[in-house]
Amino acid sequence: MDPKPNNQNGSEGRLPAMAPLANPYVPFQMENPPKYEARKGIVRGTLFPGLDLPFMGLVNQTELPITPKTELQVLGFAIQELALYLDTHRDDKEALALYRQYQDLYHQGMMEYTRRYGPLNHRTPDDSEAYRWLDDPWPWEYAGNKED
Repeated sequence: MDPKPNNQNGSEGRLPAMAPLANPYVPFQMENPPKYEARKGIVRGTLFPGLDLPFMGLVNQTELPITPKTELQVLGFAIQELALYLDTHRDDKEALALYRQYQDLYHQGMMEYTRRYGPLNHRTPDDSEAYRWLDDPWPWEYAGNKED
């Protein structure tokens, strides 16, 4: 039996031994670029319209439901996007101010979420007397996880 598969019909692709897998392209962002509102940015995959390059022209137009958990998700996304931008644009004061504003909102939202529903993850400070991480409902228990 031949250890190498016979690929006479061309159904398997092959690369030369030293072939590059991809040629990356990263668009350069100018100082103080326009920004999406964070709720729109999270579904578009970027906070910056200049980086919004939909795959094959397909644009995500969905919207996230407005719940305490999705609000935290939106803020966390915006913080991460701005942190990546600030890595290469340290002197953009407007972006830094927005970054700090989102950090403050995220901290306040996380504290309120923890107070009302319990810890969101193991890193969340929880000042209750007991270890509440294992308390019901679990994330997959839909009816028990409906938020106010």
